[in-house]
Amino acid sequence: MPSRIVSPSTPKPIQQLGWAQDAQRDAFNAGPYPVCGSGGFGSSKTWAFCLKALWLSETFPGNRGLIFRRIGDELRKTTRETFFKICPASAYQPHGRRSDHEGILKFNNGSEILWMHMDNSDVETVLRGLEINWFFGDQAEEIDEGIFDILMARLGRWDMATVPQWMIDQQTALGREWAFKHPESGKPIPPIYPMIAVNPETDLHWVYRRFHPDSPEWRETYKAQGYRMIFFHTLQNRFLPEHNKQNMLAQGKSFVARYVLGEWGLPEGRIHVVPPEAQIEFDDAIQAEAFVDHLRRTCLLYRTLDHGDTAPTCVLWWAVDQAGNSFCYREYYQPDKLVSYHREQVAALSAGESYTWNQADPSIFSKMQQKHGGRWCTADEWSDTVHLPAANAVIWHPADNNELGTRNRISEYLAVDPERNHPVTKERGAPRLFFVKRSDAYPQGCDRAIRETRAQKRKQIGTEGGVPMFCDERDDTIADHAYDCTRYFLASRAPIAREPRKVAAPGTFYGKQRELAKLFAKQRRGR
Repeated sequence: MPSRIVSPSTPKPIQQLGWAQDAQRDAFNAGPYPVCGSGGFGSSKTWAFCLKALWLSETFPGNRGLIFRRIGDELRKTTRETFFKICPASAYQPHGRRSDHEGILKFNNGSEILWMHMDNSDVETVLRGLEINWFFGDQAEEIDEGIFDILMARLGRWDMATVPQWMIDQQTALGREWAFKHPESGKPIPPIYPMIAVNPETDLHWVYRRFHPDSPEWRETYKAQGYRMIFFHTLQNRFLPEHNKQNMLAQGKSFVARYVLGEWGLPEGRIHVVPPEAQIEFDDAIQAEAFVDHLRRTCLLYRTLDHGDTAPTCVLWWAVDQAGNSFCYREYYQPDKLVSYHREQVAALSAGESYTWNQADPSIFSKMQQKHGGRWCTADEWSDTVHLPAANAVIWHPADNNELGTRNRISEYLAVDPERNHPVTKERGAPRLFFVKRSDAYPQGCDRAIRETRAQKRKQIGTEGGVPMFCDERDDTIADHAYDCTRYFLASRAPIAREPRKVAAPGTFYGKQRELAKLFAKQRRGR
């Protein structure tokens, strides 16, 4: 941890207290890749990034950075207050300037920090003109993903910062050139540092998708780009008073999980719990294919659709066995494509399978568009055999869209029955609804269906005694395309599979009789 703030008027080092916890030190040392500090209240994450902001400003004279938050009042009363607990006045006096009204801090060495809130209508226009070397977004779970992308594009645009010669010499001694240069002038500039701090949210949130190590998107895309999440723990902050810790631990279970333990994917007011027993995952591709093939051979099969024009289109594949177990064994989730594309993909995934029924969102049956000389609907696009290939046409039927009547049924199917045998592990204690998870061994498995089901929550209407109060209405800000497909399936009360017909073994009397019957039938068809 830095022991002092370099400034012409600083006569002695500031007292060194040490790190609040290891995560605080890790966050300070992280970068220049995108880094996210995730944790609950009082976990010291804001302090870590404010300290890093101060270090960048003092180490690289003429540097410019941005500290932001969604609500202006919260920026002023929390994040900025924390920063100035760390930053001494001697860092910007007498040659710099601090103007809280203008939202700017100029240091003695020429560095600048801009303060900005994101709750105004023209914020994107302002951001597109920024030139900065780093940014720190506090409570970034409240910020739109588009804001983050704009800021990422503005990093490194400011070329007025000076890189200390000792840093350049250090790289030269290692046989390397200074890696960070302005794209236009070629002048050495400081490394870019994108930094955010968040309280945990649902696992559908953009921060989770980009930064969390359990996110498929992180593993497939953002890990290679250096995105990293550092987990802060409230109870490990050695500077947080004990009475604060005990007060937070006395709150409700969901509050403690999110704001004390820092757990993701546990929204307050959640509607469903998807237990581990309901998630089937394979590490071996051969085992995965064998299991899915078993479902195809022994179960009744179904498909459900939630169509989107600009929103994602989702199709889920279902199997129901003789014991009444329901398996979601395949998932298709694709935004911004035409029906013709969806038809091709769904047909390819469905090859060799036969379905008892196909059900879809009732809204796609509303004939509102004019096409081919008559009234037309999205369902007609899926079943069209004249203008699109007949081989991939799908005739969908309207699903039951009674949400309140279906919610409890989903929860009942996901509840673990201690007397029920698990169809895969054969152990006691199992639900009746299962999702075959997406993995490297089985990339066609479910991801969004699981995440969206467990992310659904009720709308919060207020608090009472510090405890959130919720209504029956579902929060419509949570993505629900795959969840709706799950609702349609459970609402259908799909029939269970019958006992498979026994086939006579080859070489036996009845086996030969079966072969002769097939031969005679073939000869009759040939006449």
